[in-house]
Formats: sequence, C-alpha cells, structure tokens
Amino acid sequence: MQQAINYLKSELAPIYQEPELSSIARLIVSKITGYSYTEILVNKNTIFSQYQRNLLEFYLEKLKKGMPVQYVMGETEFCGLNFVVGESVLIPRPETEELVAWIAEETKPDALILDIGTGSGCIAVSLKKFIPGSEVYACDISTEALNMARLNAEKNNQQVNFFEMDILNTSTAERKYHMIVSNPPYIPESEIDTILPQVKDYEPHQALFVTDDDPLIFYRKIAIYAQQHLYPGGKLFFEIHRDYANACVSMLKDKNFDNIIMKKDISGNDRMIRAEKKL
Repeated sequence: MQQAINYLKSELAPIYQEPELSSIARLIVSKITGYSYTEILVNKNTIFSQYQRNLLEFYLEKLKKGMPVQYVMGETEFCGLNFVVGESVLIPRPETEELVAWIAEETKPDALILDIGTGSGCIAVSLKKFIPGSEVYACDISTEALNMARLNAEKNNQQVNFFEMDILNTSTAERKYHMIVSNPPYIPESEIDTILPQVKDYEPHQALFVTDDDPLIFYRKIAIYAQQHLYPGGKLFFEIHRDYANACVSMLKDKNFDNIIMKKDISGNDRMIRAEKKL
C-alpha cells in the first residue's frame, strides 16, 4: 500500500506540490481500499490486487489530465458529511463550511430556510443536519445539479425540499422564510486566466463566473427576492468575492437591510456577509 502511495506521488509530482500531493495520494488509496488513513499506515506493506492496480491507473490517468481529485473519486467531505460530486456542480470549499457554521450559530431551531443556487446541496443538507427542526428549501437553475442535490440529501438522511428556479428571472411566491442563504457565481470573467486549470477546465462556469459589467447581479437579485420573502427580522447570508465585499455591503444598505456584518474566512479574506430585514 505504501508502494502505491509512493507511485502516485512520483507520477503526480509535476502537477501537485506538498502537502496536497500526499493528501491526494492518501485519498486515492483510501478510495481504492476502503481503509482509513490509520488503517493504511497499519497495512502499509499490503500489496494491491490486479483489480486495485487497474483502478489506481484509471484514477491516475484522470488526475494527470488535471481533473480535481473530488471529481475523480466522485465524492467529497463537507461539514463532516459525505457528498457525491460531479462536473455539473461546484466542489464544496472549506470557506463555505465556515459560512454554514456561522448560520448554524445564528439560526433558531424550527426555522424556515432557503438555499439559493444549491449546487450539490452541501449548504442545504448541512443546515438541515445541524439546525434542529428546521424546514429547508433549496433551488437551482440546473436540473442536473438538483438531481445530485437530491441524491446527497438522501445519502445523508436529510429531508430537503428542492425546486428549480432561475433567480434572475423569477416571479414572487407566497412562501416566506426566516433565513435565506446563497453562494452565487461571483468571479468576474476577466479573472478566468488567473483561475487554476483544475477549476476553470472542469467546474461549471455557470456556477463560477459573472460578467465584468455587473459582478453583483446575483447578489442584487437575491437581495430583492429576500426583501419579498423574508419575515421581518429574517436574515440573509452571502458568500462573497473579497474584492466586492464593500460594494455588496453598500448594495444591501441601499436595499434597506439592517445590522449588516461582514466576516473574514480562515485565510483572512472578506468572505461572508449577514444582513437582516428590518422589523
């Protein structure tokens, strides 16, 4: 087993650097064997079967092409839960885990929650798991994403109400919520050349990029929707682009939100905003 790890690291060294290189090698070996990291260490002298060697080469070929390891394995961990992922949805990020933790701290049990642009369903499913008695709704423009989100809700034994909606072209509905959250597309198209190939070549552009002339288009539309569909005192949470954090705060003030708070992520970047609908 250690031999397989060493082989993966040597083959992938031109693409990845430590500590990511070792992490990817361990993830692939764990996927092939079903062993935890500790079990891999205990069984480090175990030799792969022919089937396992074939599987390793299959994964390695994809990794060498730059495919993210999460897509190669078809799954990833988020907030301690396991999520199926594919190229129709974004790979959940650690920064979004921080957003979920903040929401869970501030949201009362039995809350009505809406996740706009749910993708893999990672936010919606995690909030349903961590906020007792909550009733969670989640929408997306992509049918493929919604199918994957439903699969993830079922996989994690959480009841989430999914529906299709294009937030840029939506009419008003009667349902109201205590909290609305969104991690919408926020990277300007002009930044595409600065994005890692593993991201821009594989993850869905529809979920990543916005036009340069209106980078806050999704935030503004969601803010308008939230004013119509939040109860008084209800909260709106965003994950944001660090360069547009202050502009987003100004926009929320213009849309008559109150008690606006901006938080940094673990890397020190402005990443999350919370705003309240006035009573």
